[in-house]
Amino acid sequence: MIRRMIQYMLLIVVLAGGVYAVSRFLEAPHEVPAIPGKAAPTFSAKDLEGTEIRLADYKGKGVVLNFWASWCNPCVNELPLLNEAHKLTGVDMLAINVGELKETVQHFVDRYDLEFPIVLDSDLNIKQRYQLVGMPLTVIIDADGTLVERHEGELTEMGDILSLMNRIKRDD
Repeated sequence: MIRRMIQYMLLIVVLAGGVYAVSRFLEAPHEVPAIPGKAAPTFSAKDLEGTEIRLADYKGKGVVLNFWASWCNPCVNELPLLNEAHKLTGVDMLAINVGELKETVQHFVDRYDLEFPIVLDSDLNIKQRYQLVGMPLTVIIDADGTLVERHEGELTEMGDILSLMNRIKRDD
C-alpha cells in the first residue's frame, strides 16, 4: 500500500515537472537565433559612464561586438589587438563585459587604455540573447543590422581582425 502511494506521488511529481517545463517553453520569447545571415538580436544597456547604448544606434553603420571578461585570459590578449584595429580602421566597436562589477571593468579599461565604448551586461541579458557559451566572442553586424560573422574564441592575428572589420568598414 505504501509502495503504491510512493509510486503515485512520483508520477504526480514527474507530470507536474513536465507541465511546468512545457508552460515555461510556451511563455519564453522565441527570438531569432544569433547566427550569421539573421537579424542581430537587439539590446540596450549602460556603458561605463552610465549612458544608455542601444544596438539600434549603429543601424546604417555596422558595428563589431566583443564579449569579454577581465578574468578571461584570451580576452585579455585579444582586447588590446581589437583596440589597435579599431583605431586603424575607424570601425565602430562595442566591448560587452559579461557580468563583472563596474569598478573591475573600469580598472581593466584604464590599464589597457581601451578607446571604444564598454557596455556592462550586468544582468547577463545580452549574453543570453547572443547565446554566449564561451569567451571571447566577436560578432560582426553590418549596416542593415544583419549578423555577418560570429567568431568564437581568441583572435590572435591582427590580419584576421582587420579582415573581419573590413567586412563592414564604410568608405567615407
